[in-house]
Amino acid sequence: MESIKKDISTSKHEELIKHISAGKYEEVIKISEDLEYTLALAPNSEIPIEEVYAPYLAAYLILNQLPAAKFLWKRIPERQKTDEIRAIWNVGTALWNREFENVYGLIEGKPWSSLVAPLMTKLAELVRERVLDLLSEAYSSIAIDKAAQRLGLPQEQLIQVLTNRGWVLDAATKTLQPKTHKTEIVQNTSFTNFSRLTDLVIQLEKS
Repeated sequence: MESIKKDISTSKHEELIKHISAGKYEEVIKISEDLEYTLALAPNSEIPIEEVYAPYLAAYLILNQLPAAKFLWKRIPERQKTDEIRAIWNVGTALWNREFENVYGLIEGKPWSSLVAPLMTKLAELVRERVLDLLSEAYSSIAIDKAAQRLGLPQEQLIQVLTNRGWVLDAATKTLQPKTHKTEIVQNTSFTNFSRLTDLVIQLEKS
């Protein structure tokens, strides 16, 4: 019976690796949850539970499921919180506190394992996309140095990335203007939308 359970956990671990490679993050969570339960009943020396918790936690962050990630972090036994798992949660803490500009350094400054590296690379990309969306909604124009800080990019790379997306560079004032801002101003005239934009600015200023 124990042998059968170990075979099951080995098979699920192989599935986990495939889902990570395929970018199927909801499946990563599902398989990780199953593996956590299976390995608790029948430990498999070939699959350390830490190799399950790390991608499990990272997948929650990718899907922006921060409460679930926090709950997982709290239930991981202290002895199984490896340096890598702690580093992943440091990123989670920065996201939880909306300290977006700290996220990039926490991700890019860490030598991740081959299992976790693609997850953290994807997370950095998604955080940049989320922050870029916030900038597009919250600002009619933004200083280049400020945008570079928010997105964790060198200024030259930032200008190239944003102008390729239709942002307008004003070299004289050293600012960038979102492509769709003028359209949004016409549409977003209600008090509710004004309040939402105010909240977005406050959120960005906290980071």
